[in-house]
Amino acid sequence: MYVRHLQVGSFRSWERVDLALGPGPTVFVGGNGEGKTNLVEAVGYLATMGSHRVSVDGPLVRHGADQAVVRAALRRDDRELLVEIEINPGKANRVRVNRSPLQRPRELLGLVRTVLFAPEDLALVRGDPTERRRFLDELLVTRTPGWPASARTTTGCSSSATPC
Repeated sequence: MYVRHLQVGSFRSWERVDLALGPGPTVFVGGNGEGKTNLVEAVGYLATMGSHRVSVDGPLVRHGADQAVVRAALRRDDRELLVEIEINPGKANRVRVNRSPLQRPRELLGLVRTVLFAPEDLALVRGDPTERRRFLDELLVTRTPGWPASARTTTGCSSSATPC
């Protein structure tokens, strides 16, 4: 699977971006503060419905805008999937797949699969085991979207619990 096309509107520092992408690695090059991480964060948001940098959606919406939009055309084998999220701080976000609204936004989890390493993730190697457990929890949710509701509560495992 790869992101074939990415569009963002009023997301972080970007008023509007429309990028055609190809299979294989993509490298964003530019100076500090030009929005490279914001693009990576947008793709990550499609996968997790959350940001690796902030815990609430408000900062994701460009200053002065009411909402942000992240849209991606994904290519998986010979199948194309269009995923769209409207980020509405203080209100419910709207999620659509192939232009059809999802009843429960969490149904999106598992459709877009990403692994993100950011500078703060050095704690995975250098830090407390809690960070490694948190990362593994998030990776498991990506691979098995129903896991947080079932296995985590039945096993007693969580990123803040004692080792399982």
